[in-house]
Amino acid sequence: MKNIDSIEVFLLRCFAALMTERSVSRAADALETSQPALSKALARLRILFADPLLIRARGHMVPTDRALELEEPVQRILADLAGVMEAPRGFDPHNAEATFRFTSTETAERLIFPRLLARLQDVAPRVRIEARHPSRDHALRWLETGEIDFRLGWLEKPPPTLRSAQLYRDHLVCVARKDHPVIRGHISLEQFMQHAHARLEVAPHGMSGRVIDEAVARAGGKLHVAMLAQNYGAVLNTVAQSNLVAMVSERMLKSNRNPLALQILEPPLKLPEMRVNLFWHERTHKDPRHRWFRQLITSVAREI
Repeated sequence: MKNIDSIEVFLLRCFAALMTERSVSRAADALETSQPALSKALARLRILFADPLLIRARGHMVPTDRALELEEPVQRILADLAGVMEAPRGFDPHNAEATFRFTSTETAERLIFPRLLARLQDVAPRVRIEARHPSRDHALRWLETGEIDFRLGWLEKPPPTLRSAQLYRDHLVCVARKDHPVIRGHISLEQFMQHAHARLEVAPHGMSGRVIDEAVARAGGKLHVAMLAQNYGAVLNTVAQSNLVAMVSERMLKSNRNPLALQILEPPLKLPEMRVNLFWHERTHKDPRHRWFRQLITSVAREI
């Protein structure tokens, strides 16, 4: 609309009152303003919308087709504005129905979500969580648009529009089967480079895969990846039944309730410590329900 910059909230309120009351005097009373002020507002509205909007007929005012067309959108705009201007309400977790959406690494999901769901069942039984695969290319846009509420993972240089809280620290370790014919309690750089690896399909796009590949490149090599899997269960089972090796989260490995016959080995490469954070967008920072949920998840992370 060409005249959008000329529209004031008061004009929209005048239009809504006129459509309800069908009278300038009654609309003025409803808005607690004067009749001349409301008449001037109606004149401005007629100019802005290039339509008479309300026409006098037999002692009352009759809306035009254009006015009837505008009535519902104007009411919706006013309702939305009223919602924006409301004071923030508290969040009652026990009675609230809410869904919090994440992108999360599989490791963080395995470590955090079981404990988080157990806590939610006690304190917020109607709150649910949803997780989707991490996406370095799309996660920021999803946070900006509200498609997700949180990003759970390891980022070296997060965007400046994101807030964060550290949840836990972790390390990458190498695994090989216990009865491996060559690797016994220690893995050399040469063995690490020569043996085929199993890894997650998403690894090249994630932080852990990137730091491993960069460290290997600095050492003058390149890994032979014999298997790309969709989850860590497949990676660990493959390593336990073959001569492949893999790099995995130490915390995730030690939390496995069905331990496999695997050796946990110190990598022969210098790798940075993993710092797993909860990230959220600035726009949700003061939201009461988000604030409550952030406090809950950081509390749960202390138990890991």
